Amino acid sequence: MNSNLPFDFAIENYPLAPLTIYGVGGPARLALIPRTVDEAVQAYEWVGQQPGKRTVLGGGSNVLIDDAGYDGIVVVMSELNALEVLGNDRYRIESGVDLNQVVREIMLTNNYAMVGGLTGIPGTVGGAIYMNAGTVNGSTCMLMESVDVIGPEGRKLIPMHESLYSYRGQTFCPRGSLILQGFFKFSKTDEPQQPIYDHYIERRQRTQPQGKCCGSVFKNPQGDHSGRLIQAAGLMGTRCGGAVISDKHANFIMNDDNATSADIRQLIEIARTTVKEKFGITLEEEVVYIK
Repeated sequence: MNSNLPFDFAIENYPLAPLTIYGVGGPARLALIPRTVDEAVQAYEWVGQQPGKRTVLGGGSNVLIDDAGYDGIVVVMSELNALEVLGNDRYRIESGVDLNQVVREIMLTNNYAMVGGLTGIPGTVGGAIYMNAGTVNGSTCMLMESVDVIGPEGRKLIPMHESLYSYRGQTFCPRGSLILQGFFKFSKTDEPQQPIYDHYIERRQRTQPQGKCCGSVFKNPQGDHSGRLIQAAGLMGTRCGGAVISDKHANFIMNDDNATSADIRQLIEIARTTVKEKFGITLEEEVVYIK
């Protein structure tokens, strides 16, 4: 280890593109890759004392990293993958655990309710909590008892309440804070959940493109769907460099052929501008930029 580095889990000039589903972007000046919650706390506290930029990266499912990379410190949470059974349908799940693992190994195995809310969503538990990821059938935060967050004011175990989250968002972890783990409380149901899981997996495979993309690029505006608006604007199949607006679902922008981050951002801007001009609706990104 470089003697100037603060931890044995610190790596300089760390490639970030392989950590994202888009597969684009340059390296981080410094990456911290904690393997336990305690190491994540140490990393967060150290980063807070450093000058310059800092950010957090989970499963890389909804992020777009700049081609030039990130001239700052990235805390990579993907190695925090412990999952502990606490009894009485309660579970401690660390931020780096894959959300699909939770659905398959916990919810389906025990026939817990609300499988339809989390099926097929890419990314990690930390990202799902931060974004309150979900579907019309429910969202991540609805299944939680509490969340372990560290921020500028220190570490807190925050009891979950419906006033703390909303559609694809929450107020308990502002930017600059870090979700360490969640405590989940599931409910058993008499309705078989495997057919529900199978239905939504099949539907996603049929209606959504498979490949290098971040999922939905834009949030759905009130009472409408971003994909419908982009399609109605005639933008399906529009291409910039190696990136293309999917002809299967217009709210998906694909890295089709060695796209750059700039290619994808250009398409995002075309979609936003055209929808605004044609329909007077301003689309808001779900994808998060790291630059």
